[in-house]
Amino acid sequence: MEFVSKEIIAKCIARDRRAQAELHEHCFHLIMPLCYKYVRQKELARELFNQSFVKIIFSLDKYDDEKCFKKWSQSIAINTLIDEYRKKERLRKVIDSSIELESREYQHSTYSENSGLRQLENEQVEKILQKVPPVSRKVFSLFALEGFSHQEISELLKMSTGTSKWHVSNAREILKKYVAGLFTILLFLK
Repeated sequence: MEFVSKEIIAKCIARDRRAQAELHEHCFHLIMPLCYKYVRQKELARELFNQSFVKIIFSLDKYDDEKCFKKWSQSIAINTLIDEYRKKERLRKVIDSSIELESREYQHSTYSENSGLRQLENEQVEKILQKVPPVSRKVFSLFALEGFSHQEISELLKMSTGTSKWHVSNAREILKKYVAGLFTILLFLK
């Protein structure tokens, strides 16, 4: 569920507890996997989700309903992650060492019968992504997996759009070489 009705948003702005609980549930499914993906610690991810949700609730009056709620709320969450990244050395170490494609513990039951196969594929992609340097991996994940533009990434990570593009290109080149090597090995084994 990516859509949040104008009615729910209006009720949340008016401090309706039921509407806020409904929005909380909706945001949990959007943001908790994102938080967990970057910190890989359940309690810390939950703390970051709660901080992000509070910011979302207090920013709802600024939300432009012409924009995608998912992207808007996730950008708030990513800004929260970045703020915490800068504030806490312990979080900096966790984020640098543990970015991953899909959060394993918070995959919700929206997958079809192929969820086991998808999980296996996600684990393989995650292992391949570990070949990419941390900053390039972060930028690549935001661009290719989360759908952020280079402009949005440059604002979030305080870098130029050219630097963002370079990191995506760098990650792609590393991934191409690695995947090409895998295919060569597979062809050789046949």
